[in-house]
Amino acid sequence: MPPISSATHALVDGVCYPDAWKRLYRHDSVEEVEPLYLSTRWSAVAEHGPMLVTLKGAGLISQASQNDHTPLYRSLSLLSSQASTQSLSKHLRRFITFNSEAGQEQLLRFADPLVTRHWLRSYGDELPAILMGPINTWWVADWTPNWAGQRAQKWQAFQASHHPESTPAAQAPDFPPMGHQQYAALKAVARWQLKERLTDYFKQHVPNAWQRLEGDHGRWLDERLDDAIAWGASTERQLAIWVDLSLHWGKALMTADDGLYAQWARHSSDQVCLPRQEQLYALDAWSRTPAAGASQRTQNYGSPSQAPLSVDEEANG
Repeated sequence: MPPISSATHALVDGVCYPDAWKRLYRHDSVEEVEPLYLSTRWSAVAEHGPMLVTLKGAGLISQASQNDHTPLYRSLSLLSSQASTQSLSKHLRRFITFNSEAGQEQLLRFADPLVTRHWLRSYGDELPAILMGPINTWWVADWTPNWAGQRAQKWQAFQASHHPESTPAAQAPDFPPMGHQQYAALKAVARWQLKERLTDYFKQHVPNAWQRLEGDHGRWLDERLDDAIAWGASTERQLAIWVDLSLHWGKALMTADDGLYAQWARHSSDQVCLPRQEQLYALDAWSRTPAAGASQRTQNYGSPSQAPLSVDEEANG
């Protein structure tokens, strides 16, 4: 595998790296910056989209390898290609949109390293040659999520397969080639991002309750999110409410005879007939009342669901 120092280009996400145009041109190792949304119907938001950076030194690569408080590696990936920047940008522009499982066109955040890593991994050990095109090696940073123990980030290198394309994704008629594994990877990105936002909230606002959880925090979050979906929660706000309530009332809040739901049903029998999603909102509101507080030992708390983000926009937009 070639060393990362052989990278010829960087692919920067304008959302992850605000004011990317100005900041990148301050680097002596940057020769050219090309926003890939230019000359497309998204040119008005080009500064927030993917940017292809032509490198003329190792400065940006070295900075991206540093594990500091504002890690650059979370905003870019690195490419090695013998093709011209023009040819490379033409190929990368083909990644801008993809067809969803429902056949709808969606934006792909392929320059966001979190999306990039999950997406490329979904193709297996070797990527379809048609996907890589003129890219010889694609390096993407791999770091731990905020709910897990910290370790130094490392770079994962992706290269094209030299074997005939045999995977369902590789044989897909659309470009980029997408199959079940790729759609699952984008959903995994959305869940990762939601879990990180929930973790940030809990660490800041209810650190004691968060630390009291036993075992793997990531697994606990996954189990609670799965419970919420199985119950009928569908929006990010509803998922956040469910996880928040679970942290304070326990995972059996909906099923225990003395759980939150049972207590709410006794006090608010007229609302039990509401649709499940509306029940969840009513349950969340009631959990903050004196009646609920009298039967529950924890202190008053807020909710991480006040300003939810869009899962689909985070993962794909």
